[in-house]
Amino acid sequence: MSDTSQDIVVDDGSGRSAADSLFNVHFLVAGAILLLAAVAWSSIVEGMHLVTEKSPVPWTARVEVNDKFIMTSMPNKMGPFEFVSADGEIDFSHKNQDFVKDGRPDGEGDFDLQGDLMESLGIGTPTDEGNLALRRSNWLTIRTYRDNRRPPGDPLRYWRLEVYYYTGGVDLVPHVPEICIQAGGAKWVGTSPLPVELAGAEAPWGKNTVFQRALFQKTDNSGTATSSFVQYYLFSLNGSPATNRNEVRLALGSLFIRHAYFAKIQFAPVPVVQRTSRGLTYRLPDPAETDPAAVDFVTHFMPHVLKMLPMPQDVAKLDSGDGKKQSGS
Repeated sequence: MSDTSQDIVVDDGSGRSAADSLFNVHFLVAGAILLLAAVAWSSIVEGMHLVTEKSPVPWTARVEVNDKFIMTSMPNKMGPFEFVSADGEIDFSHKNQDFVKDGRPDGEGDFDLQGDLMESLGIGTPTDEGNLALRRSNWLTIRTYRDNRRPPGDPLRYWRLEVYYYTGGVDLVPHVPEICIQAGGAKWVGTSPLPVELAGAEAPWGKNTVFQRALFQKTDNSGTATSSFVQYYLFSLNGSPATNRNEVRLALGSLFIRHAYFAKIQFAPVPVVQRTSRGLTYRLPDPAETDPAAVDFVTHFMPHVLKMLPMPQDVAKLDSGDGKKQSGS
């Protein structure tokens, strides 16, 4: 038996079918609903003082940033810790040759803070270029200090300090050691708290300062663990200490926070390179011995870092509209 059923088309004389007319009605209804929803959402946002875009928090008065978005105002000497101003004092070569001199202080690091690295960090963006003169762009500083109390060859003689400042956007905070260092080939063993008391620091710091202590295992080409090392870090979220990146991410996505910034403070001892008949070896300090030295380093650098960061009262002034001349001093 053949199928003799047919679609029935009703022509209203305009050349459009009933199905076309029905589609247009549905389209108009859907458009009206979306328009009403947009108007309603706008009213809700305005009525409840919700925030869908974050406003940047200007730097404090002590901060100086160059045209490469590098913060340059950290001191060169902090108690026994001194910025490594010599060229060739630390071996960054990673090759079986003499120490390499590149014409800049070793304390500025062994990597180029431009190009792909800055792009991956989300610093120096077109938005940053417009905000630099307004003192409200993102910035970073990476510096190596020498503990003058320790002799050459001591694996706790050199310390690298990194500070990253992000403001005016909802960054996903992807750059934490547990992710980045694993991507570099080390194995993450676990993370635990390292509490540090900062004598004289104003609230909410002082006794509430807790760094994350991330433990890793260095592996050789066969994947065998050869040694362990640690990285320490914490965040400043609108001037308050935070230890968990998800806590920072949730806060940055909040509809109730108008002005927002976060800074990541990270540090670790710099491996000491030794040359033997078998080639290069890297002396990594025993993590059990590193913690006391880490606490000591924190007590010397954190008072200076906190002077570079806006405190909660500075952000509150901005939220109240009274912070246009905010300096954070």
